[in-house]
Amino acid sequence: MFIQVHDSLQMRQNYPLAIYYFGYHHHQEHVIRMHGLDVYQLFYCESGRGEILTQNKKFLIGKGEVFILSPKTYCEYYSISDEPWIVDIIGFRGSLADAIVNRLNLAQPSIFTLSRNFDFPEFVKNLIDIAKEPNSQIELSTYCYKLLLLLTNTLTPVLPITENNSDIITEKVIPYIQKNYLKDICLDEIADACKISKGHLCHQFKEEFGQTINNYIISLKIAQARQKLIFSPEKSIGEIAIECGFSSASYFGYKFKKIMGMSPNQYRLINKISRERNITLYDHNYLKSKAHKLLRIVRRLLS
Repeated sequence: MFIQVHDSLQMRQNYPLAIYYFGYHHHQEHVIRMHGLDVYQLFYCESGRGEILTQNKKFLIGKGEVFILSPKTYCEYYSISDEPWIVDIIGFRGSLADAIVNRLNLAQPSIFTLSRNFDFPEFVKNLIDIAKEPNSQIELSTYCYKLLLLLTNTLTPVLPITENNSDIITEKVIPYIQKNYLKDICLDEIADACKISKGHLCHQFKEEFGQTINNYIISLKIAQARQKLIFSPEKSIGEIAIECGFSSASYFGYKFKKIMGMSPNQYRLINKISRERNITLYDHNYLKSKAHKLLRIVRRLLS
């Protein structure tokens, strides 16, 4: 749904900051504009992921992120996710718009993360309600001005996709995760801390490590839990689950069995017997591949 503001072009040109159109696409299509548009375009991604090409740079935009396209500039954008790419777009221009955008360096193509306290879709709904009233341009312009000022306090710039900044994954993301994985960290926090687009973060991490960030975090937690299961026999499964950042013992057990092929109790028991017999069974892949055989041995020993 898109709304074109109905004031005449001449009237809008008299405003120092005027909104020309706004709305949202529930299935944003592939768009190529060789010479761009005559207005600034502010994109907000509600869901899905998209790629934006402009000024010889490529940007990944994901949920909760913002991108501003400058007027009269080549641009191309399209979805790169299986789920619908839902995008809110506001087109605006004017002498005050130029001054604000340039002063805040928003004209340089960048992805920005938006504070989770700011409800952008609700803001667009308010614009739609205002636009229903006659002679609404003044109020719309006031809203646009407030939006730009608000964005300056809530936006955090992140990096485009380039060959030069792919090292940010190994230099910043991995150390941050390894330092904080026992906490309840999420993708938004990691992206904010490392000044990187969440879309770029997920894409680049999967490219370099062959797994998702969430799976990597789980693997770190499981590795920590394995050590505690072996060397802290006085601790219960529930205590170890909480200490290793799992929300519950049942969720910990589910993830542990999925990765290791046995329950935490079975793993603890097998390693207890193996230490008593001076057998080293710490290798993850070996344990998983031999899980059923090892469990049969344990049951036979205990019978």
